[in-house]
Amino acid sequence: METLYYFIFSGSEWLAMVLLTFVMFKFPLRGYWGQIILTAIVMSFLSHFLFQVIDQRTLATILQPPVLFLLLWQVFRVHIFYSGLMTIYGYMGYLFAQHSVMTIFLWLGIPLEELIPNTLPLYLLQTSSILLVILAAGVLGKYRLGYSFVPDFEYVPVSLKGTNLKLLLFAIVGYFLIAVSNFVSFNKGAPKLIILISFIALGFLLYYAQRKEYAND
Repeated sequence: METLYYFIFSGSEWLAMVLLTFVMFKFPLRGYWGQIILTAIVMSFLSHFLFQVIDQRTLATILQPPVLFLLLWQVFRVHIFYSGLMTIYGYMGYLFAQHSVMTIFLWLGIPLEELIPNTLPLYLLQTSSILLVILAAGVLGKYRLGYSFVPDFEYVPVSLKGTNLKLLLFAIVGYFLIAVSNFVSFNKGAPKLIILISFIALGFLLYYAQRKEYAND
């Protein structure tokens, strides 16, 4: 039963993240539900393997983004450059929601060390994060907010200069923050620092995405 609960919560998290990513970049959901659900299932199986089978939670945020990137690139056929951007933006967006909930947990005196699989604190964190992300995706979709610069076809020339180069560099920084977030939060006891840095990095990513929306490069 615990394994079933794990897949339900983990799959829901990944589903919420992919939905947020699609809505953020104004991708249509109609016609993609099969691929979206498949992506959530694949990612939840990967999470289960890393967290439950080999018990390497600090590796999760290192390996999950590249796999999500490959799925966006090869399953959804998004251009390789924009697949990378969408991966980081979607992941950082979900982490923003999750870190916000984690901050509330810290204020309430709930240590992050208690956030282990199949426990009530983690279920509360996952449920709160999922609801927050779905709410954000709903607001973005309803008011048509987000970015439209990602092409809906795979083959398009991309020049790595100007705003594109800045987006790439900040995406790399974003991946680094994602990669170390579990390690810092659970092994080093400095979650507030990584939460603060992640918020700042997401702010820069959103700023340059807005620049890209109106740029010609």
